[in-house]
Amino acid sequence: MPTRAGSPEAFKRAATELADRVLLADIAWLDQTLLDSQREWIAEARTGARLTWKAIPSRAREIGIRVRGFFDGAPGLPDAQAARRAIAYVRQCFSAVDAILLIRDGDDQPERRHGLEQARAAASSNTRIVIGLAVVERESWVLSGFDAENADEQVSLTAEVQALGFNPCRQPQELTACKNDQAKRSPKRVLATLTNSDWNRQRKCWLGTPLPVLEARGQENGLKDYLVEVRDRLVPLITGRESERNG
Repeated sequence: MPTRAGSPEAFKRAATELADRVLLADIAWLDQTLLDSQREWIAEARTGARLTWKAIPSRAREIGIRVRGFFDGAPGLPDAQAARRAIAYVRQCFSAVDAILLIRDGDDQPERRHGLEQARAAASSNTRIVIGLAVVERESWVLSGFDAENADEQVSLTAEVQALGFNPCRQPQELTACKNDQAKRSPKRVLATLTNSDWNRQRKCWLGTPLPVLEARGQENGLKDYLVEVRDRLVPLITGRESERNG
């Protein structure tokens, strides 16, 4: 079944393919043609069930995982307990996981970032945990990589700039309407309009745009933070050397 734009699978593909780009850029001996044999992304349980935030609570209960309690003496912020449960579930179900990506929409809840960080700090494991929080939705990450490729796309982009009063691909963090997908400032609506809801066109936004450009445009929507986390936490895991930034 083809990937549907806007689905959880689309977010997983964007997050892992962006991570692959960072790994390939920073680790000379990784090879694009051999990458599938050099690393493996696991996104589903042995039954084939997709690992999503919504699905994990019931699956965790089925295998006896219960999470509760404070985080270093403080109550959990939004997503802290959910992330703690997800980490526990993955560690119990997959014995050879070296890293876990916690990828989440911010959904106008900036406290989620701190909640995810609480869960990461509380995890007593050598597993590297990478946080990716899209502000306000994953579509804003994709828009960070959009440049008009033809006249029709330029017309659509110009119309959006005029209607919004800003360029949604240069200031994607200003697309703050995360509850109404038809709202003028909905990142979902803007991305669908600019790409005609074409999954392959959207994918080009994060695969074809240079990483420095994505970082520059993604400074306020969580994309740069995610790329830096991959560089700081996953690259040293593979190379065996700690990042200079963390050193």
